[in-house]
Amino acid sequence: MHWVRVTNPQYEQSRRYAGQVGEVVGGWGPENSADARSGYLVEFADGEVVGVTEEELETVDPESPDDGGIQYG
Repeated sequence: MHWVRVTNPQYEQSRRYAGQVGEVVGGWGPENSADARSGYLVEFADGEVVGVTEEELETVDPESPDDGGIQYG
């Protein structure tokens, strides 16, 4: 999959991950979201998988030196 950073958390479940990078592990949509939101299921370093909307994220290149020195996976 790919890596994303939470840049604009709008919901309770994503607020604690503001600024953090996680790996997208699946899609998140009306079929698996109680509030009919859509976006991605993102796994963070603490092992938690959270549904995050596309408006809350930016894509991160794990090979980029501009990633702030974040350790992946």
